Amino acid sequence: MADIDRRSESLAREDLVLEPAKVVAVEAGGVWLEAGASSGCANCRDGQGCGVSIFQRLFRLPRHQVYLPTAEPLAVGDHVTVGMSQRALLHASLWLYLAPLLGLLAGALSLDVLVGNEAITVLGALAGLVATLWFVRTRQRRQAASGQFFPVLQEVTLRQAREN
Repeated sequence: MADIDRRSESLAREDLVLEPAKVVAVEAGGVWLEAGASSGCANCRDGQGCGVSIFQRLFRLPRHQVYLPTAEPLAVGDHVTVGMSQRALLHASLWLYLAPLLGLLAGALSLDVLVGNEAITVLGALAGLVATLWFVRTRQRRQAASGQFFPVLQEVTLRQAREN
């Protein structure tokens, strides 16, 4: 836990991206959080937007949960504010979005130059995409063990009433 506290202090000095979350499960050494209940943009929630929230309701898309290692005594239902380093968020976004795109392009271009057949070029694009996604997933698992991309507890905004 001392490593987590030290990491929290160092991140407090950086610019953080803050997000409200709700505790949905408690484990020894940490809690599972569900980020703010966002269903599309504000216009979608008002029924005037592009309709992303409609698809989320129709297809019952799963809510994503994030593990937060903390020594803070939290209970299910507590509301907290968590922060994540802007640098870590940028690195994660680049690996999640840019790397697969580059893999797709590299696969397509290399087979187009080598073979010149359109069907083979499409297969090369798909192979490059799949290979890059596999690489990113493997890399993500290693990084998850390092704790670099875990959020940091900033404050407890609402505690559930506890029975004595």
